[in-house]
Amino acid sequence: MRLYLLLFFCILSFISQAQSTAWERAQTMGKGINLTWMDQRWKGTEAEEHRDYLDLDHLPYIKQQITLMHEMGFQLLRFPVCFDLWYENDAPYRLLKPEYYAALDSVIRWTAEEKMLLIIDNHHGTLNPAHLKSDTKRICAIWNDVAKRYKRTDPKRIFFEIFNEPNKVSKEDWEHSAKEIISSIRKQTTHHTLIVGASEWNGLKALKNLSLFSYSNIIYTFHFYDPFIYTHQGASWTGDATATTGIPYPYRSQDMPPIDSKAADTWSKNLFLQYPKEGNYEAMDNRLRSIKEWSKENNVPLFCGEWGAYSKYSAVQDRCAYLNDVYTILHKLGIPNAMWEWDSSFSFFEGEPAKDHVIPCMKGIVEGK
Repeated sequence: MRLYLLLFFCILSFISQAQSTAWERAQTMGKGINLTWMDQRWKGTEAEEHRDYLDLDHLPYIKQQITLMHEMGFQLLRFPVCFDLWYENDAPYRLLKPEYYAALDSVIRWTAEEKMLLIIDNHHGTLNPAHLKSDTKRICAIWNDVAKRYKRTDPKRIFFEIFNEPNKVSKEDWEHSAKEIISSIRKQTTHHTLIVGASEWNGLKALKNLSLFSYSNIIYTFHFYDPFIYTHQGASWTGDATATTGIPYPYRSQDMPPIDSKAADTWSKNLFLQYPKEGNYEAMDNRLRSIKEWSKENNVPLFCGEWGAYSKYSAVQDRCAYLNDVYTILHKLGIPNAMWEWDSSFSFFEGEPAKDHVIPCMKGIVEGK
């Protein structure tokens, strides 16, 4: 009996220590940013099933940007990677693009040289309810390969994010798949902290309804783009729902445009009607405070992996007001985060990334003030 009790308390101690590790590592994340490139699958050709998407001649530019990030005070890089296109579709899932791994090796080395933390984020994976079992098996095989390759990297610096924004599967199906994916990684390494979110595009509400995993050493993640009709106004990839442009932040009745006819019959109509109540600091503060309370109640660390606003159709001063509000709330609540994104349509630069190209009203965010 004493032996069983001793074993029981040893297991509890191990679990507690591992979760303590996740808390400690979450607290080291510092100021974070997303850098897209290794996820841009749309740049590939149909003839090659988009597997030729990655322009390796761009790699010197990536090195320059990592150096610049460090110089500007960023301590964490969330790096989306489309592993999905690196492997064959069918078992045994042969690696087709070993040269892509060599490029990722370089990113790992360069962030180490700059003493930056790195999240390797599995972006644009395939997880369809019509063939959930086979898709999950393939993701597990890929992660087994990734984790085996990088299990000897510094676990205090390298994090593994298992799957970005699951969105076609139910809560139950995602939780089942996530358990399998986590297990496949843990067979290779127990030391690296995993970042895991919920269904509904890593939604905040979905995370609060998530059944926590029995595995330890996990940081739970969510993405924050509320109010969505403001942050994604005019974004072509979200379809007609975000066709309405000219939406101000914060909400100002005199500046509010009518809903676009294309959006009027979509799910965004209700968001448009709710915007007078949702388009302000207080509403966002309440929402983010609720996930922080969930974190405390469940004793699990949090990470906001993406937040930001599309720049094309938003007035600069409004976007500054929005970004400053979200930044202020996240830091007030002590939620580590990574802004979306460094050098594209959600960027805080005017033109190419450079210290003197930061949009003036965004300098407070960039400089961490």
